[in-house]
Amino acid sequence: MSFTSIFESPRPDAEHLVYAKDDAQATMEFVKTFLPGFEPQLEVRTEFGWWLFTLPRPRNADYQFSLHGEIGGERQISAKLLRPQESSAKRFWYLPLEMAGSRDSAAELQKSFHERVKNILSYPTRIIEKRGLFFLSHRAQFQSETGWQRVGGVSRLSLGLGVPFIGWKRVYTSPAVVTWVKT
Repeated sequence: MSFTSIFESPRPDAEHLVYAKDDAQATMEFVKTFLPGFEPQLEVRTEFGWWLFTLPRPRNADYQFSLHGEIGGERQISAKLLRPQESSAKRFWYLPLEMAGSRDSAAELQKSFHERVKNILSYPTRIIEKRGLFFLSHRAQFQSETGWQRVGGVSRLSLGLGVPFIGWKRVYTSPAVVTWVKT
């Protein structure tokens, strides 16, 4: 099977699903080293060339993390709000990790991705949302023994349509996933 054939297929077939599962296997096994009883529910979207699975949701968390992978390439971590009044089908924060950022090394990309996954599993996290006149930004951090450390952030054009909310800052939080699962 050629790599491009996965994107040409209108429907996933068994061969495409196996290829996606193989691509996700290292990340699923890595997560299971922290959460031995966790069985990821892998979703495969071969029409887009992506796989994903959602991590367990800690009690009292404002959001839930999901892990995504482009088959043979980019990796992402995303978060979706859990509060009914704020929740939507879309993720509100994400962190893309691309091959180019890892000197086109799949091993370096996987190492960087797994380091970030370890941090969001092992430590409390927060996502800070800021609204400005032109941009809406979200910055994720984890709280290690030495204080708050950067996971990553994303900004997008907002055009300040909610002018009364310019300068508004909101902090969403989540306990560590591993601590919650062990208790």
